[in-house]
Amino acid sequence: MQPKRKLKVFEGTADATGFLRHGSAVAIGNYDGVHYGHRCILKNLTEKARALKTLSVLLTFEPHPVKVLSPEVAPKLINTKKQKIELLAQTELDCVIFQTFSKSFARTKPETFFLNTIVKNLKARYLTVGYDFTFGNERSGTADTLETLATKHGIELKIVPAQMLNQTLVSSSVIRKIIKEGHIVMANKLLTRPFYIDGTVIRGFCRGTALGIHTANIKTENELMPPDGVYATLIHVNDNTYKSVTNIGFNPTFDNLERSIETHILDFEGDIYDQTVRLCFAKQLRQEIKFATPTALVKQIGIDIENTKNVLKDFGVK
Repeated sequence: MQPKRKLKVFEGTADATGFLRHGSAVAIGNYDGVHYGHRCILKNLTEKARALKTLSVLLTFEPHPVKVLSPEVAPKLINTKKQKIELLAQTELDCVIFQTFSKSFARTKPETFFLNTIVKNLKARYLTVGYDFTFGNERSGTADTLETLATKHGIELKIVPAQMLNQTLVSSSVIRKIIKEGHIVMANKLLTRPFYIDGTVIRGFCRGTALGIHTANIKTENELMPPDGVYATLIHVNDNTYKSVTNIGFNPTFDNLERSIETHILDFEGDIYDQTVRLCFAKQLRQEIKFATPTALVKQIGIDIENTKNVLKDFGVK
């Protein structure tokens, strides 16, 4: 069996010209989440690239264009850049290019972007984008613009229609909304994987230890979080996976002033302070509640643990 090709990562199209000197098949988009719809496009792209005996390329943008053009309404992203690269590396894609997005770049005319980026730098022979793709100054480039330019330069173009799964539109914005509402099971179906965050275990108030229930307090750089509440989760620690119960919120029983992410790892003993962990969300168990006493809280955590075991019994984790 041939070893899997390593995904090449470039910062800007100019850096990729040598790698793509013999041409490419190109997809363009932000690809936040690398969800079901994205994977359908990338599968088509990589199959087409093989048929053309050329390289498959995803051209994406960093930072997200809305963060530059309208930061006050910019979305909280599903994945960090590092996580996006990891997810793309799991596909058959040959190359991802992170094009720096700035206000000056946004003013580029559609025709100039197409000629300089798609034709000259990427030497595209095939191009695919989503049905709602726009590009160029004030988003003046549309699918019709793209079709005209592609035909003029002899580039095959595929506009991918909206993707539906379980009668739900699959898009990054829809998935973000679903996660923010706490509908983790549906979000995971659209993502085709568990929604997760990465973080470092830091020292908290150690209240869990005092109550006889150790918790890992996690600090993360991920932007998007589910709403406050209690979740059945899986946590990856030192190449091992454990069932866990996670509370997101202010822990109202103790009137915390800052939101925290606290995870009780089932059947685990050990010091993991300062270690990097991955927390995968399976289902929201309940909303965060203020209990009259710590004893009542401990009793409820016991119930949460049993509910977590039931939720995760089919996840293949002992």
